[in-house]
Formats: sequence, structure tokens, C-alpha cells
Amino acid sequence: KNHPNALRDGGHNHPITSKRAEASSSADDSHSLRDGSHNHPPPNTMNAIQSRLAALDLELPPPGGPKANYQLVHRDGDLLYLSGHLPVTNDGNLIVGTCAPADVIESDNSQKWLSTDEGYKAAQHCALNLLSTLQSYLSTHVTTLNSATGVRQPADLSQIAKIVKLFGIVRSHDQFMEQHLVMNGASDLLGQALGKDVGACHARSAIGTNSLPLGICVEVEMIARISPDL
Repeated sequence: KNHPNALRDGGHNHPITSKRAEASSSADDSHSLRDGSHNHPPPNTMNAIQSRLAALDLELPPPGGPKANYQLVHRDGDLLYLSGHLPVTNDGNLIVGTCAPADVIESDNSQKWLSTDEGYKAAQHCALNLLSTLQSYLSTHVTTLNSATGVRQPADLSQIAKIVKLFGIVRSHDQFMEQHLVMNGASDLLGQALGKDVGACHARSAIGTNSLPLGICVEVEMIARISPDL
């Protein structure tokens, strides 16, 4: 009489428990893959970063200088704080204007309005300039040990461990509500150039304002983490 109860409560037969254990094991395995513990992406190299940019028909612009009394980069431990960068194209031109809704762009010719897509491209240029500043700073202020030669050499963008956070300011018409989509230009570019694990999945804020220095349409600042042993 006790055996049927024993079977019903699993005392002598554990098919459900076995299935749960199998599912748990499968979930653990997939989590291991997601967090990279068993499946590491190949390390970044400067050549790989430049190749990714070239595939997008992009390249790093020449590094610029500060426009006022501040530093472009401040290092605190393994964190690099980058000041706001402007949408400067490779030929040195600034992208100016105000992002506005489509109906405003079509009906108002009083000033230079920019669409969300144009703002996106401007934010992309901000990100390229941020990377250019990082490359310039790393190559002149940071060295890394070459494991093959045992000699220290200038660091480069491949030593960026993680883009931690972006903060973007978008010059906006009062009715413009797509600052977050404009900032995707910077976020997407960093993920494409540095790879998802390093450049994407960062924290981010995006706000609108009625004016920005020099008439620019967007400004982006960044916090990046480099390898702690540099």
C-alpha cells in the first residue's frame, strides 16, 4: 500500500526532479556562454578596429584640441573621463543646426533644422572624435608590455576594456522628442568599432537643450575603462 504513494511523491522514482536538474544544467550552460565564462571573444587589435571602421567606410579623424580651459582626457586609476566632443567631420567642418520634427523641418525655413537621421550621423562623428582622442592619449601617455619582446610599447585602442558610459546633449526644437535616437549614432558606432563586449551595452543618458557651443547639434562625453595593469 505504501509503494503507490512512494511513486506519487517521487520517493523511489524522480523523473520530474531529473528533468528539472537537466533544465537547470542547461540554463547554467547558456548563462556561462552569455557571460563569456566559457566562450571568450577574440581579443581586440588596432588592425581589427581599423578594419571594422573601414568596412563602414569610416576612419578616425585627426585628434583635436580643447576649445576652452579644460582637458580632453582625465585619468583616474583605470578610468578615462573624456570631455564633451563635437561633431567634427574628417575635413574639419562642424555639423551645426538644431534637431527638429519632420513637420517643423518642412514648414519652417527660419534656421537650419536637422532630422533625426542627420543628428544620428552627427553623433556618430562625435564618437569617432572620442575614439581619436582616446587613441592619441593612449599612444602618448600609456604603455603596454609586448609579451613577445618583453619591451613596453605605446598603448592603443585595443587596450580599452570597456566603454562605461556616454552622456549626450542634443540641440533640439521644443517639440523634438528623439534625442535618444540621435544618441544611437554614437552608441552604435562604438559597438561596431570596438565590438559588442567592449563598445556596446554601456550606460547612457541623452538630454535636449536649446543651445550648444559654436552652434553644434550634438555633444557627447564618455567614460572608458582600460586594463588595470597599464
